[in-house]
Amino acid sequence: MLKQLDDGLEITAEPGRGRVRLRAVERPWNDEVLDFLCEIADAGFSATRMVRTLGGDSLPAWMAELAESYAGWKGVRSWNSLEQDLRIEATHDRRAHVSLRFAVRGPRGYEADAWEASACVQLDAGEDMKRFAAEVAAFFA
Repeated sequence: MLKQLDDGLEITAEPGRGRVRLRAVERPWNDEVLDFLCEIADAGFSATRMVRTLGGDSLPAWMAELAESYAGWKGVRSWNSLEQDLRIEATHDRRAHVSLRFAVRGPRGYEADAWEASACVQLDAGEDMKRFAAEVAAFFA
């Protein structure tokens, strides 16, 4: 389920399961650097990470590409933020569902010994993915 927040968006799986929030987007230096918070939660844990990108690191385009591939694909499609503090992995079950695993890493995501936490949410491959892709594009606009 996709929900708009005052300062971002939220995707939830079934009640009591995975939840992902993307919120509080800002440009700290009025240049190409764009930061936002990624909050993930699942049964028994939660994690929050500030994610640094250069203009969104093409995340809106990547999400739009997933949405256009509603018929499905083989394997895993991945997106990584500039400093490796957020990775999103997408799989398609070939039956009309896309699973998105959001993995946050810290304190410096690019280091081999960084901690990692992840949560998975599922969307319908058609209109839900298109709506989510549009919301992500609006979030970074």
